[in-house]
Amino acid sequence: MNFRWKLFFSYTLLALLMAGALYLQTNRLLEERLVDESRQHLLDEAGLARLAYEQLAGHRQPQLIAEQLGGVTRSRVTLIASNGQVLGDSDVRSDQVPNMENHLQRPEVQQALTSGSGSSLRYSETLQVTMLYVALPSSSADKVMLRLALPLDYLDAAKRSLHVMLGSTVVVVLLLALAFSALLSNLISRPLRTMAEVAARFGAGERGVRMPSHGHDEIGYLARVLNQMATRLEEQMDSLASERQRLDAILGGMGEGVMVLDPQGVITLVNPALRAQLGLAGDLVGKALIEINRHPDLLQAYDQHRATGTEVTGEVTLPNSKTILSTHWMPLGQHQGTVVVLHDISELKRVEAIRRDFVANASHELRTPVAVIKGYAETLLDGGLQDPDRSRQFVSIIASHTERLTNLINDILTLSKLESKETALELLPLDIGALLRKAGLLLAEHARQHGIDLTIDCPADLPRALADYTRLEQVLLNLLDNAIKYTPSGGSVTISAVQHDQRIAIAVSDTGLGIPAKDLSRIFERFYRVDEARCREQGGTGLGLSIVKHIVQLHGGEIQVASEPGKGSTFTVFLTTA
Repeated sequence: MNFRWKLFFSYTLLALLMAGALYLQTNRLLEERLVDESRQHLLDEAGLARLAYEQLAGHRQPQLIAEQLGGVTRSRVTLIASNGQVLGDSDVRSDQVPNMENHLQRPEVQQALTSGSGSSLRYSETLQVTMLYVALPSSSADKVMLRLALPLDYLDAAKRSLHVMLGSTVVVVLLLALAFSALLSNLISRPLRTMAEVAARFGAGERGVRMPSHGHDEIGYLARVLNQMATRLEEQMDSLASERQRLDAILGGMGEGVMVLDPQGVITLVNPALRAQLGLAGDLVGKALIEINRHPDLLQAYDQHRATGTEVTGEVTLPNSKTILSTHWMPLGQHQGTVVVLHDISELKRVEAIRRDFVANASHELRTPVAVIKGYAETLLDGGLQDPDRSRQFVSIIASHTERLTNLINDILTLSKLESKETALELLPLDIGALLRKAGLLLAEHARQHGIDLTIDCPADLPRALADYTRLEQVLLNLLDNAIKYTPSGGSVTISAVQHDQRIAIAVSDTGLGIPAKDLSRIFERFYRVDEARCREQGGTGLGLSIVKHIVQLHGGEIQVASEPGKGSTFTVFLTTA
């Protein structure tokens, strides 16, 4: 039931109560009024009857006088002696009068004896009807008491008429009250309904809606207060939306994965970085942590955090990948949940491993020439200088390892500069054919000495490539030198260039030993060698291909390798056309 009907029925109930009370009270008052008027009228008639009796007393019999007075007054007239004996009664036959009860103790008689007049309303056993009695003592010598009685049957008709009149009046008043109640409830509830509709629209998210506040009563004041509250709520909603947008932007732009859990371990917030880190898709909000990831280390760290209520850190290695995540579990407040930050440290771990390997490999590579130089130098100092032939041989070995040490140090410094992006390239349109011919010319004698057939294949209409001349020459010389070193005598090495889409593809192919499939993914790592014995024999540092890769990447290019053991290898460098 809405407020309007509640108000209407309240008014209706109030009107009914008031109408009922009015009906009962008015009916009672009018009945009392009718009885009082009838009593007064009967007393007046009793006074007249007393005068008539006093004139007729002694001249006529009491029964006759009672009958005559009853006919005149249209009421029952009873003459009562001073001792209570009935002398005459207008409604009783004369032969029955002596048998009537003594009336001395009648209330109206006793009242008349004490106060001069008396009246009572009671049921008459003689006539079997409710009667109104009045009594007056006469001033005659016999002290006869005159009593007049009037049946109240005539009042019933008056009561019925009164009831009809009052009932009609009450019905009319009630109908008017109902109409007024309906009108009043509608007038009062209309602004409340309007406010409820506006509040519902505001609650549904509609902006800018306000409640009419024309009146200066309590409803108008309520509307103004609600409008002020709506304005403040909109300002707070705008502020919250702005903060939410900022938070979403921050979380979306973070490289770290962030996830918020409630005290029961149910996800309430997750950012895109975490989805990518854990490989998750779909709607995660509302799911438990154990539903989206069952990694034991992750769940163990969460259980430890929940048990201690403190910050917990750890590392998680994801299965079927090389991804390593650093986890940081933090309480979000007193019993408010948990926030976990996942940081991908795979690259840091890889760099750290590379650094360790580099230190170990560099130390190993440096140790051999230093040990050789130290050993032969000590031999010379211990008397080896006395033998000229041996001294020359020892010095030659020292010089050879010194050159190897110098090349190693230079390659390490070059690689360090390339990795730190400190090397500035001078990118210019280059004639690739001329550069290939120059590289072939520089290594032609080296190839001839190894019995290698060196071939250059470059079309005349090849577009120019955007590259740094010195660095690109270093790449080609390094690749050609490696191809010659690892190709047996009688083999061939080919350097060619073709246009491939919008790029220039420079390929260095040989018919050498080839590279096993298991080593193809690692040949560009520092100090990695497929055949360490031969590499050391040829004086290689193990950094050449790593330098080549970094130079190509600085050009914005790409290097690929294809090889088959026993049949040779092909290194292809892709550069952008000018």
